Amino acid sequence: MTTTQTMSIHRALTELKTLNERIPKAIYEADFIATDRKSAQKIKGMSIEDYEKTIQSGFDKASALIERRIQIKDAIVQSNAVTEVIVAGETMTVAKAIERKVSIEHEERLLASMIEARRTAINKLTKENDSLPKRLEEYLTAILGNKEHAKKEEVELHTKSFMERNEYVLIDPLKIDKRIEELEEKISSFKSEVDAVLSESNAITKITV
Repeated sequence: MTTTQTMSIHRALTELKTLNERIPKAIYEADFIATDRKSAQKIKGMSIEDYEKTIQSGFDKASALIERRIQIKDAIVQSNAVTEVIVAGETMTVAKAIERKVSIEHEERLLASMIEARRTAINKLTKENDSLPKRLEEYLTAILGNKEHAKKEEVELHTKSFMERNEYVLIDPLKIDKRIEELEEKISSFKSEVDAVLSESNAITKITV
């Protein structure tokens, strides 16, 4: 007769951790087959009959541990697929929350790349535009000679033309400051809540194996 056991996800995860340690040990310690002289009466100090029982016992132990792990893991996976939690205001399954804990690194990489791109663009904008006054003076001198003797309208015309050709601006269709702020908040909110939410869910959600 098959017996079942009900436990919390938290307890199941703890048992899984133990099984992950016990299974390799059971496999390593088991003898699955042996070779000896046909006339041998004992193997490793045991009768042939007892040693055969040891082989069977070692195999049964490793197999039982593996099967137990499969049953618990399957029950957890099935539970995670239907159990819902709320993380940072968003309702999602436990499975989705666990997956996002891993995949959020892509959002973090996107955020870091946008921040670096913004920094690079602003630095270039500042550097280029800071050099404009000196370059403008050199340009006006080359075109007009002594600027003091030039007509005001000519100075203004050439200044405007020079600035239109040489002034740097940010090309920012994304409105990147807002995007960065939103993504930072999204990532921070999720990461600050997800572990606690999952722990609470694991403590109260039951599975039967």
